[in-house]
Amino acid sequence: MLVLRDNPSPPSPGQPEEIPAARDRAQSERAIVCAACAGTVTSSRHRIATHGSHEHRFMNPAGFLFHIGCFAEAIGCVIVGPDSLEYAWFPGFAWRFALCGQCGGHLGWHFRSEGRGAFFGLILNRLRQSPTDA
Repeated sequence: MLVLRDNPSPPSPGQPEEIPAARDRAQSERAIVCAACAGTVTSSRHRIATHGSHEHRFMNPAGFLFHIGCFAEAIGCVIVGPDSLEYAWFPGFAWRFALCGQCGGHLGWHFRSEGRGAFFGLILNRLRQSPTDA
């Protein structure tokens, strides 16, 4: 248990000191993995807000609803296919498919715009957060 005091005393010998900032940082850096194969896709710290929100819901032309989260980086994704502006969910951003680099499963899309940057829109129910590191 962490007790906050005006004059904190050092931890007992052999007992690690709990540092809230380090604990919070570790929580924010937890790996996000592919739900199908558990391959590392991204990290919680790469979550970003795009067009005012991290999460978005979109329907594709075939009528499938996708709940996506936006991420600045997804090192575990392979980007495939040509750039497309057709049915763009984010105006001015071209998209390509983002697949799991380990199993090849479709995890979402990579969006990019000249002069406005790039990000990943990943399908949240195809991901899971890894358990805390042991």
